[in-house]
Amino acid sequence: MNLVRLDWDSSFFGYEVASCTGFTDSAQDLATLNNSPFSLIYVGLIQTLTPAPANFYLADEKIVLEREIGSDQIFETDAAIQMVEQNTIQLNHLALQSGVYSRFKIDPNFKNNEFEKLYTIWIENALHQENHKRVLAFVEEDKITGFVSISEKLGVLNIGLIAVDEHARGKGIGNKLINWVCKYAQENKFKKVSVVTQAANLEAMNFYHKNFFTVVSRTFMYHVWK
Repeated sequence: MNLVRLDWDSSFFGYEVASCTGFTDSAQDLATLNNSPFSLIYVGLIQTLTPAPANFYLADEKIVLEREIGSDQIFETDAAIQMVEQNTIQLNHLALQSGVYSRFKIDPNFKNNEFEKLYTIWIENALHQENHKRVLAFVEEDKITGFVSISEKLGVLNIGLIAVDEHARGKGIGNKLINWVCKYAQENKFKKVSVVTQAANLEAMNFYHKNFFTVVSRTFMYHVWK
């Protein structure tokens, strides 16, 4: 088992946070976690713990989906989709909507508005960091009703945050955003588009399946609190 301090998370949240790999549910591993200096430890497993130790909170069933992008596929784009370079109240509001099933929102042990702070900084980073990130918005009558953020890593185009305003759903905006992402991937020679969601988010799971994404991995994310 290996514990690694997460510098960014620790600094951002204001308490010591670590990631754990290789956890085996042995008495020795449990003792190591409980005797460590960390207030919060993320433990990702391929199956659930039955029963789980008292301080293990199952915060998420993390689903990674991918869509293959072929050179012969045809993707239509919409003129209402625009590149965004500055943050707005509308964009912040949508960023929070995108995380309604986030483990940082679901876990009641977070007491200091961690979810709101985290998703606000994530959209800021997507807008301003120079690591090939982009934010695209669907704009209707000067109002942002949907958005998607993308980033590039190891030859894969990754969808970061994506949301359609709760009052604008059912109009196909999400499909149009996905089509734009897939067309961008195709034009820039990406073979895959990847996205992460939660198994509990049935609406998102159905949406991705309808847009030809398939599940490639499933991880049960536990938060170990001390």
